[in-house]
Amino acid sequence: MKLKKLRFFANRDRVTRTRIVYVALTAGTVLIAFLLVLLNRGIFRLSEASLYDDPKYEAVSIISANSIGAPLSLKTRVAMFLGCERQGDERAVMPDELDAAPIREKLRDLWEDTLRFHAPNGKLVTGESVSAVLKKSRYTVTLRDFYNDETGAKLALWCGQAYYEAEGGRVYCLSAQFDSRMGDVYSMSCALYGNVLETLGTSAFEPFLTVNGYMESLADRAALTQTQKGFSGTLTLPDGLKLSLTLDVNEQYTITFAR
Repeated sequence: MKLKKLRFFANRDRVTRTRIVYVALTAGTVLIAFLLVLLNRGIFRLSEASLYDDPKYEAVSIISANSIGAPLSLKTRVAMFLGCERQGDERAVMPDELDAAPIREKLRDLWEDTLRFHAPNGKLVTGESVSAVLKKSRYTVTLRDFYNDETGAKLALWCGQAYYEAEGGRVYCLSAQFDSRMGDVYSMSCALYGNVLETLGTSAFEPFLTVNGYMESLADRAALTQTQKGFSGTLTLPDGLKLSLTLDVNEQYTITFAR
């Protein structure tokens, strides 16, 4: 009987000691983990502090969090437009971009303004009425990314075209590139053949100025140079941006932001 009691107490002591050991190991593990976390936080703070005032880092000041993701200035976007030459594939619209409907509407308005500019009395020099041309005109718009492979810059543009099939197999058309977020027009090319007269002169800038929110009277400041097919010219805007014009008499003309 005494031997059994001794064994019972010995077993109970062994279980108790085992539990104590496990509890101690668990508490020790938690304590060590906690100390390691504190150590890592201390090391991180020291590393973070060493980043400041280092000449190889550039300080950046953000005025407002609301400006993050906001559209870039027109001057910056024009610079990107001039540097992006490689054209990407047609793609879908992103949430922060204008969809096809408003761009098509802007294209239609630009086409109408351009036609009426060439037909102040409602009829083109070639005989077609503006209303008839507009009634039979068709419109296409395509969204594409344009890339600058040297800098890695990318600019999204809506590429639109308005066109009308005139008699004799000629197609009157206007092609334009619109900013995907703001709708600004970066370039336009208009083929109206017999309606493209040399007498247009600096006034050819007017529809492009109007669509981009500039006063059309600024066109008078343009400087023109005679060419074999017509003339070319440049116009410096009040904000420092520049426009260029190339006009081929009895064919077409192109206006675009330029360097």
